[in-house]
Amino acid sequence: MKKILAVDDDHDILFTLQAIAEVGNFHMKTLDDGFQALESLKIERYDLVIVDYYMPQMNGMELVESIRGFEPQIPILVLTVDESLDIANQFLEVGATDFATKPIRVADLISRINVHLSRPSSKEPDWLEEQEIPKGMSTMTLRLIVDHLEEAKEPQDIDSISEGTGLAYQTVHRYVSFLDKEGLAEVDLVYGKVGRPIKRFFRS
Repeated sequence: MKKILAVDDDHDILFTLQAIAEVGNFHMKTLDDGFQALESLKIERYDLVIVDYYMPQMNGMELVESIRGFEPQIPILVLTVDESLDIANQFLEVGATDFATKPIRVADLISRINVHLSRPSSKEPDWLEEQEIPKGMSTMTLRLIVDHLEEAKEPQDIDSISEGTGLAYQTVHRYVSFLDKEGLAEVDLVYGKVGRPIKRFFRS
């Protein structure tokens, strides 16, 4: 059974997460303090960490950055009521893997957890092994998005990639922006009657 550590100062949220763990057949340990979480991670093995954004003493961003100091690979899922890309990018830069929004939607969170517990463990493609990945980005998450683009029959916008991979919109936005910048994905612009064109991404 997969083991998850959940950290939130709101005990109602922790109770909800425990109930979700039972539905999803996960083993979950809950803590309400970031410092306790760091100690627990140093002595126990977990498959995934769930972290709240707003916490006293040590907030979610500080906790994520501290975890990455000694756990570079474990998936970290951030719970937040703030869906802004600015906040998302700050979390991704310190090492967060993905996001889930509050109030918690049970089916959405279970799906998000399963995405990260079943990430591919086989050898990375040569081009990905050779690619220099920015700090805070995960090769496994990048591979998940690239695999989706390669399997898709037509160009994908960010919403479609998010739905197809189970990753949060903010996470997909940062990764496809990186792929675009590095020339690792091609972009098709779709113009509507008003507003900015919609970017759709694909790999040929």
